[in-house]
Amino acid sequence: MSRGWILKEGYPFIAPLLALSVGCHVLGWRWPGWLFLLVAAAVAMFFRNPSRRPLRLAGIALAPADGRVVEIAQGPGEGNGGLPVTRVSIFMSLFNVHVNRSPVTGEVVEVRHEPGGFRPAHVDGVSSTNERNVLRIQMEDGKVVTCVQVAGILARRIVCWAGQGSYLHMGEPFGMIRFGSRVDCYFPDGFEVEVRSGQRVWGGDTVLGRFQDAGTHEVDPMHRGGEPPSRRAER
Repeated sequence: MSRGWILKEGYPFIAPLLALSVGCHVLGWRWPGWLFLLVAAAVAMFFRNPSRRPLRLAGIALAPADGRVVEIAQGPGEGNGGLPVTRVSIFMSLFNVHVNRSPVTGEVVEVRHEPGGFRPAHVDGVSSTNERNVLRIQMEDGKVVTCVQVAGILARRIVCWAGQGSYLHMGEPFGMIRFGSRVDCYFPDGFEVEVRSGQRVWGGDTVLGRFQDAGTHEVDPMHRGGEPPSRRAER
């Protein structure tokens, strides 16, 4: 499901802008032509799908999206039959990569679309009121992790490439949301979160936490709950 460096979902937006840019240049309208080209480049960046090399170790879960952790909560929630869960919510701005990636390895046992509103995705409470797509992933040990793609004020299209019965590897792309959105991850009881509210994370790269009963595998300390070494060096 890599789908190329630029997602094909972006082609209907990028192609008309490029055509307008070429048309303006042919007519000698240089500044409008460069403006349309700049906008096309910006839209292409929104639909980018950079290559990631997930840290696939037993007992960990990776961030499902690039963005900022806006909420960490515990209690009954989506999936798991009403049993206690831990929810980690990640908000994606217009400038983040909007590809969503599987936090764990397992089989997709349910995909469900639920209609709703389009309130700003960073606001508390939108997890149960905004339009959303629910993806439940069952791991080999029977644990179920639920990812919910939540639409935002500008995100009017949720895309999910995985269907029921699909098998996703940790860090594998399974969908995207257009133009600003949020992804909620629900983990079963016994999951230990290793990120904090307000922290920036990268999908398929940042370790969100670990399952307490999954053994003692050690995670690379440079990846533990934070930024990869390459991105720390950029600051």
